[in-house]
Amino acid sequence: MARAVKRSAVNLTMTVEELTADLAKEHEEWLSHKPQTVYDVIKQIYEPLLKMKQDGRTDSEICDMLTKRGIDISAGTFATYMKRVARELRGGSRPRTARKPKPDSEGQVAPRATRATPDSRVQNSTPDSKVDSSAQQASRPKPDSAPAQSASPSMSGFTSRKPPALDA
Repeated sequence: MARAVKRSAVNLTMTVEELTADLAKEHEEWLSHKPQTVYDVIKQIYEPLLKMKQDGRTDSEICDMLTKRGIDISAGTFATYMKRVARELRGGSRPRTARKPKPDSEGQVAPRATRATPDSRVQNSTPDSKVDSSAQQASRPKPDSAPAQSASPSMSGFTSRKPPALDA
């Protein structure tokens, strides 16, 4: 058997618009008394802090002043927050510049797609190249031929000190 939903009657002492406005006002008051993070406080008082730094105060001196006033922050965190606020005020991070490609053996910059390491296993092929695939297969070493040199230098023959003199 289905239950009947009980709905209680509401006895408002004000209109819905007044109730909405009253709740919004109460929320604003709560936000003004809400505990803030240290970062929020640093962000709000950024200008005076920046002026103090420009006048020659050190981060640790400023942190000592803030600690006396109830804001416990280390000098490293303070410096990080100051940089973050400055970045936000100037409109985000700076665009990064692209890396310059390294020059090849002739001193010219090779296009990225054609650069290959001597040990590269990937064959660069372009649609306009007319190289036969059997010719590419012939240029590869046979699996049973001499072993390939490793890519890293060998430590064979290396000694860190002179051998002991055997004068007995």
